[in-house]
Amino acid sequence: MRRSLGIALVLALTSSLLTTYPAIADPPRDEPVECEQVFVELCPSHASGGRPEFGPQMVGNPTDVVTVLRVGLRSTTFNPTTGAVATEMASHDHADARVTASVGDFHVIDLSTEHQIVAPAAGQAVRVAFVSGAYEVSVDGALIGSFAGPIRFRPSDPTNTFKVLSIRRSVWVQPAYTTRVFDVPDYYGEIEIDRGVSTAAGMVNVINLVPLEPYVRGVVVNEGIASFHIEALKAQAAAARGYALANRNSTRFGRPYGIDDSTSSQVYRGHGSEHPNGNAAVDGTTGLVATYASRIISALYSSSMGGHTENNEWIFNSPSNQWPGTNVEPYLRGIDDGEGAAPELSDETAIAAFWSAQQPQTFDSCPRVNNRFARWQIPIPAATIKSRVTGTNASRIVMLSGNTSGTLTNVAITRRMAASKRAGVVTLTFTTGVGEVRGWDNIRRVVGASAASQVQNCTTNPPSSIAAGFVLNNPSVIVPQYSGTTFTGIVSIGGGWGHNVGMSQFGAHGRGLAGQTFIQILQAYYTGVDIASYPIDLRLAPGSGPRVMRQIFAAPNGTGTLRIATTGAMQGLTVHINDLCDLRFTNEQLAVPLSETDVSTCLVTGTNTVQYNPVGTKGGATVLVVVR
Repeated sequence: MRRSLGIALVLALTSSLLTTYPAIADPPRDEPVECEQVFVELCPSHASGGRPEFGPQMVGNPTDVVTVLRVGLRSTTFNPTTGAVATEMASHDHADARVTASVGDFHVIDLSTEHQIVAPAAGQAVRVAFVSGAYEVSVDGALIGSFAGPIRFRPSDPTNTFKVLSIRRSVWVQPAYTTRVFDVPDYYGEIEIDRGVSTAAGMVNVINLVPLEPYVRGVVVNEGIASFHIEALKAQAAAARGYALANRNSTRFGRPYGIDDSTSSQVYRGHGSEHPNGNAAVDGTTGLVATYASRIISALYSSSMGGHTENNEWIFNSPSNQWPGTNVEPYLRGIDDGEGAAPELSDETAIAAFWSAQQPQTFDSCPRVNNRFARWQIPIPAATIKSRVTGTNASRIVMLSGNTSGTLTNVAITRRMAASKRAGVVTLTFTTGVGEVRGWDNIRRVVGASAASQVQNCTTNPPSSIAAGFVLNNPSVIVPQYSGTTFTGIVSIGGGWGHNVGMSQFGAHGRGLAGQTFIQILQAYYTGVDIASYPIDLRLAPGSGPRVMRQIFAAPNGTGTLRIATTGAMQGLTVHINDLCDLRFTNEQLAVPLSETDVSTCLVTGTNTVQYNPVGTKGGATVLVVVR
């Protein structure tokens, strides 16, 4: 995501042309980053909650043990003159795909017959295109034939990663891990070339069939900052894992995958984008997600909240024509994100005192974590404010009377959000009418965006500039400015950068530095949640017979509770843990809606295995192990 954080994060542009994709990328040239490294407002991911246009955040719990995800890899566009990367993640659809292996030979399979087409050696480039209703396959430029497909690439060597030569991704320059460049990405698992109901004519989709945990390693430091505290990265890993598990079967793309590698889901750049810190965080949270009432939660997060988060229905209101919405999530409650007593926000004076000055006690403050957006003040001229609610921007204001043709004479906060007391409704008064700007998104774009480039300082960070039109957040204080008696504009004052719901990434870093574990961090930001092995919905059907499901998860302290939430009468259930315990539950025991059993004597500190053996062909239950 796009941000300058005082660290040298740069990308390089390859010299590959649009029509040429060498197996080994040409030497890169350093270029400034976009959508880099950490979630920020200008480039939000769906997982962060910043893409409400993409529909529901969570589809549901898995109904089986998830071993492999299908992740759509977006195409890259290149400058036709220089070969430089124009857009890293452009479209779902590719004109063609070029793939090779890094280790050993590999098998190219026609899935319509399960027959092998060819077995090239590592380094040989296989091109797949969709021509005249069939998948055309060639190796190093030599046509092999056309096949019904889809086409699957399978490795012969378990250490192999597939290189997708036709795209570029931001990856680390190793071994220093201080610089990122655009290069040919590599991916664990398998690659599939397929099409979906919405795939454009003559185009293909490229899918990475990747195991769950390697996928999360390819996400954590693309949605978070690699230098953050390990416990903050663990919290990020649990959030990323939960999003992937709950949304993997989404049909919103109309392609043969439920999640993709862009901000339409959450940013995933494969093996080369992994970082040792992120990998340690993933390994320390294997199989764990945040849950509420035995369901994976929508673990929304954004860059920083300025020391106070907000209730979800005030930011992502549903229905969209009602504000605040009725979509109250009990785990997405606004919290004080600081140490000591909560701030007093009961009157305008107290609100101004909190939001107008640095608050060292907050976990995402400038003094604690070098967060330059912990507090900000931006001057906005009256003419700029008017331009943001007129013309093509007229939909951002609801006129109570008259129109906006006249002179702007005042801007004031007339309704505040419930928890953080940020602006919820801002009233604009013109000589010709009065209107309201309502809700987080409209307010931040009208009175929460810079009008001109300006220095944004932090006491522990060298001064840096934000560009004109840079969208920050909805403010908490608006100070009108006058020349004599003439209204000239405002100074907009606030804290944080993002949508204010759920986890603050800078705050999580601060909490880690203060000694909190990832479980404590997640439970601070998501009210009433448990951290657990990802819940599985056992759904038995007549004739299906018993199913055995074996799940691996981390127990940081070797303690936990088995939770069984029944959804229908089951004949029985056996739970086998670590070759240490066999727990058998009868029909009578499963008749209650919820049962909990301490299984700490069955667990070990670190990696654990649980196996569920349901009995019978009807009923159902949601099963998980809550760790402590």
